[in-house]
Amino acid sequence: MSWMQDDLLEVVGAEVGATSPITLREATGDKSVTLDKFEKTVIKSSYPDMDFPRKGGAGNNDDSKEFKFFVHPYNDLKNFNLRTVSIVYPKSKGNELRLYFSKSSEFTIDSDTFNHKSNEEKDPHWYIYKRPEDEFPHIGMADLEFLDEYTLHFEDDGLLVKEDADDTAYQASLQNELGKKRVLTSSSRFQRNIQESAQALKEANFICEVNPTHETFLSSASGMPYVEGHHLIPLSLQDQFELTIDIKENIVALCPNCHRLLHHGTNDDKEKILFKLWTERKDLLSKRGIKVDTPTFLKFYLK
Repeated sequence: MSWMQDDLLEVVGAEVGATSPITLREATGDKSVTLDKFEKTVIKSSYPDMDFPRKGGAGNNDDSKEFKFFVHPYNDLKNFNLRTVSIVYPKSKGNELRLYFSKSSEFTIDSDTFNHKSNEEKDPHWYIYKRPEDEFPHIGMADLEFLDEYTLHFEDDGLLVKEDADDTAYQASLQNELGKKRVLTSSSRFQRNIQESAQALKEANFICEVNPTHETFLSSASGMPYVEGHHLIPLSLQDQFELTIDIKENIVALCPNCHRLLHHGTNDDKEKILFKLWTERKDLLSKRGIKVDTPTFLKFYLK
């Protein structure tokens, strides 16, 4: 029905996206959604040939082909699973294209849920978007109100919140790099050099740089004590610097508790940690041409 709003695209890290309402017929009869021109444009970014199976005995009928999508749970733009979703031209002629619901793909809404949402004026919608670093499109369903208000949660929560939405994928990729494993994960919309992050953790000897006595556990991917990489100057501020800030001097090793504290803790608790980390890193960053005074650095985190 329409393009996804720019502010929502920014929050999810997408280059293009679209949304449409789910009709009663789609939810209870067709068990599928019909793609409009906007949604087809998003599909083409991953499947440029648009060579999907066609029903009715014409065209491409290769039903053995699998088409992958990152499928999100209802009202959830953070979590997703890679699934095979049925996408078909339902008629022997024409360009009508449908994505079909199924429990196995997790892209589904049953009639009871649809009616319940509609009765509460929740207006169920489905959405599709494509992030530049992901091979496949993201799809899911959500209340229109949820989509309209989603970006409001990010306006007053500081710079780190925008990065927080995809930090889990980044940490997984980092652990895989340390263990030299190639596992399919969702990449961060803030492009990171995983090798720089891995080197920073190695030089920290996999010890929390806030307090070396903080205990974690062994990572199943790397076999080393689990610590997370955190960019001291947030990557969302890259546009303010001529030189890249995605360097090992800007990456600190933190235990999960300290890492979450920097993202979600109070100003008082954050400040104690930030002074220590900044004191130890500011000269190293300055030598790499990244010059920031302490008051400016603290404003990156403190509200």
